[in-house]
Amino acid sequence: MMPKITFTPAMRHVEVRTGETILRAAAKARIVISQRCGGKGACTMCKVKVEPGSLVSPAQEKEKRMIGEVDLVCGMRLACQTKVQGKTQVQLQENRLAAVVHAQLEKQRQEREE
Repeated sequence: MMPKITFTPAMRHVEVRTGETILRAAAKARIVISQRCGGKGACTMCKVKVEPGSLVSPAQEKEKRMIGEVDLVCGMRLACQTKVQGKTQVQLQENRLAAVVHAQLEKQRQEREE
């Protein structure tokens, strides 16, 4: 049986082969995860949060250097370096532009309520 990966907040599910990267799984689910280095673990743009209880490969030295121990402990991983080993849930990071727009809309909403 192939492992299933769930991407939140999009709530998209896809089955992948064991050992496939989160980045490749996202592409199968038609989810774009930004990256500039071609999946070589050099740009850190593909950071995602792997939820507790997910079955993924342990972080290798390159990923540990790029992300740092604090973020790793919090579940942050590079999608291009992390391989799915079993049922996995990944929380996608909101891109910066969307975050700015969302914050501005929220601010306007609060001002209207005052």
